[in-house]
Amino acid sequence: MDTKSRINFLREELNKLGYNYYVLDNPLVSDYEYDKLFNELKELEINNPELITPDSPTQRVGGISSGFEEVKHKYRLYSLDNTYNYDELRKWYERVTKECGPDIELVCELKIDGLAIALSYKDGIFVKGATRGNGIVGEEITQNLKTVKAIPLKLFEKADLEVRGEIYMPKTSFEKLNDENLKNGEKPFANPRNAAAGSLRQLDSTITAKRDLSMFTYTAIIEKAENLPDTHWDSIQFIKKLGFKINPNIKLVKNIDGAIEFCKEWENKRFDLDYATDGVVIKVNPLSCQREMGFTARAPKWATAFKFPPEEMSTKLLKIENGVGKTGAVTPVAILEPVLLAGSTVSRASLHNFDEIKRLDVRIGDRVLIKKAAEIIPKVIKVVDTPEHNSLPVYEPPALCPECDAPLVTRDGEVNLYCSNDLCPSVIKAKLEYWVSKDAMDIDFIGPSIIEQLFSLGLVKSPVDFYKLTMDDFLKLELVKEKSAANMYNSIQASKERPLSRFLTALSIRHVGKETADIIAGEFSSVEALMDASVETLSNIEGIGDKIAQSIYEYFHNPSNIEMIVEFKKLGLIFENNIQTRTDELAGKTFVLTGTLASMTRDEAAERIKAKGGKTSSSVSKKTSYVVAGDNPGSKLDKAQNLGVIILNEDEFLKIIG
Repeated sequence: MDTKSRINFLREELNKLGYNYYVLDNPLVSDYEYDKLFNELKELEINNPELITPDSPTQRVGGISSGFEEVKHKYRLYSLDNTYNYDELRKWYERVTKECGPDIELVCELKIDGLAIALSYKDGIFVKGATRGNGIVGEEITQNLKTVKAIPLKLFEKADLEVRGEIYMPKTSFEKLNDENLKNGEKPFANPRNAAAGSLRQLDSTITAKRDLSMFTYTAIIEKAENLPDTHWDSIQFIKKLGFKINPNIKLVKNIDGAIEFCKEWENKRFDLDYATDGVVIKVNPLSCQREMGFTARAPKWATAFKFPPEEMSTKLLKIENGVGKTGAVTPVAILEPVLLAGSTVSRASLHNFDEIKRLDVRIGDRVLIKKAAEIIPKVIKVVDTPEHNSLPVYEPPALCPECDAPLVTRDGEVNLYCSNDLCPSVIKAKLEYWVSKDAMDIDFIGPSIIEQLFSLGLVKSPVDFYKLTMDDFLKLELVKEKSAANMYNSIQASKERPLSRFLTALSIRHVGKETADIIAGEFSSVEALMDASVETLSNIEGIGDKIAQSIYEYFHNPSNIEMIVEFKKLGLIFENNIQTRTDELAGKTFVLTGTLASMTRDEAAERIKAKGGKTSSSVSKKTSYVVAGDNPGSKLDKAQNLGVIILNEDEFLKIIG
């Protein structure tokens, strides 16, 4: 095969593999195999630049732009009229049936909270992409859009068309990006939509390429193609066949009753999705009816958006409480007038840190706008502009620990304030609570109220003390009878044989969480072997950087920590790595566990997966390889079905893990 033929073959193969991975969420090869083909193509194109074409996968990498030029859209991008209740929806449908006849079919699509774009294709090749702008004029961002892997650079068939889509950032990626921004002292994005818009407007498109952006395509204006569709539903199927990513939760319904049922179904179900949606777009299905109804000055008459109840609400900030965590970090929490938000009553919300309070200029007594971050954790996102704001005193961060009055200090490269007292009661109690938690030593029957009593009576001041407790000690606690005392005592004794990974998690070593502890435990057979490891040895472990390695080394060379380890051993804790010898049979595979397994606990299943080189995740996404469904699976199963992720029953899972 000559060079040109090889390059053409590699392009076609990589485009097919990319389509299966980023559009169908169904990878055909490992990342290693894909990268091998990609690197071969890149090398061939470097040596033969005259053979580079715009549809080559190598053109997704990006570069520097001097700015964005305005571009007039060939076809106007209209807005949508909104409806906010089912009566308004029925009135809209009445107007449809008056013009087009009874029982007109409708297509229901989730309204993606992202950034609208227009993509132009000539003979099946992506030639230009632009933002919506004002609907008539937008900004050309072709180079940035080429980095979004859900956008095909070459279609499966030759066609001239313009498609409309919504660029979005998954919620999980949004939270990760904001965490990184906060750690780096940078301003966090207010929501996934802002993050997607900010990522697309980077002059350096290599930055856009690093952001996890995707796109759902929702309509097309087809200029030249064989067998033109005559309904909106058929046009969606047509552009799907061309290689575009279509939202899987689209539905064809017979009439408005079906559309209302769809809206009701997704009002709460939407919170299980990994992307933000704020409503449902309902469109007339026959294209002939769409043409007959036409447009108003700003919106099509044949479509409407049903808006879900607001996920952002304003309420009054009553006070700011400062909590102290197990690392000593002081975290501000907003105490609010209770308000109903996204299906639950919210009276507390995150303020992240004191730099964020200063950036937002939050003051006690303000009206603030709150939102559930990725529809999960309430957070304050802005101050509502009121005449009273400027008369309220500016909030000053505390100088002393709210628990022990010790001075608060900063640490290099971090925005948090920390209690300087290693013996701070709040820090000790937080570490004790973490020690007994599910992710750590998993000690049942001992919660915050029991720990508070044990601490107050002086019975437990460090994790070592749990293993010195007797039945009589538990009977000294309020409302604790003999059976409860036995349950707590026996649960502590059972925890002595937890695997090394759990013990390392429970120690609350700085920068070491559950995932990092699992990595470390996979490299050392015992805690003694870990204590003997050098910083260099630790930093050479994949997934352990210099910062984490230094933290681990310092922890196990601290005299008081060494003394604690010795005491644990005397009290019968084992510290051995009882996870099987690891293999790479499941390398590159990610599992999500849901429901109850009959043969083992979920934690045991996770350890078996990791023993074979696989990974586990708590949420389903396009990158999930398998969802293991036990009895009574939750919403993760529905999400897996919507995304087309492979679902395993327990027997199938057991065959995979041997």
